[in-house]
Amino acid sequence: MGKKVNRKGQQGDLPSRERIIAAAVHLFARQGYGGTGLRELAAAAGVNLAMINYFFGSKKALLKEILDGFLEGYLAVARQELAGDEPLTLRLERFIRRAVDYFDANPDALLVTITELPRDDPEIIEYKAAWGRQMMAIIDREVCMPLADQGGRRLPPRLVGPMLTSMMASRFLFAPLMEHLGPDEQTLSTGEYGHLVSTLFLHGIAGTGSRPEEE
Repeated sequence: MGKKVNRKGQQGDLPSRERIIAAAVHLFARQGYGGTGLRELAAAAGVNLAMINYFFGSKKALLKEILDGFLEGYLAVARQELAGDEPLTLRLERFIRRAVDYFDANPDALLVTITELPRDDPEIIEYKAAWGRQMMAIIDREVCMPLADQGGRRLPPRLVGPMLTSMMASRFLFAPLMEHLGPDEQTLSTGEYGHLVSTLFLHGIAGTGSRPEEE
């Protein structure tokens, strides 16, 4: 997503357009899209209100810009790491580790992308769905179809995709709550977390080649 806001919301010497995006990501992640006004956003970005309208036209268009920046990067990781002729387990492990690193570098944008789904706004829902269809196509082609070829069981990409993303994202989505639970003697580094998610996910799908007998 280009230069990102740091965890304190400081924007450095970014150009005006990038400062607006950075401030929006920071504020939307903490108080929600609906709870952030354009005047507040302009003040946080150090620009006047007309500048936001000039660059984006509306707050909704700004939200779409944030979604585009984050999801484009996420799909790029998926395309790069899941494609190829290497064993599926190796490609999945590599993708999970890269995706966790990507989420760690963009935690606020991750939060906005996943949590900002206004049910009363069909336009935003469809906008996210368009990105989701691209990811489901990748998951289907690179994960579900190879699994079916190997084990004979066809897992739906609409199950595998959200499950995998949720596992990888959970550390970052629940971080504000976890920080208030007190110290954790078993805190994992980002690399350790990626390895753990990879192990759990791969162990879980290792037995999908055969169905357990129904009782």
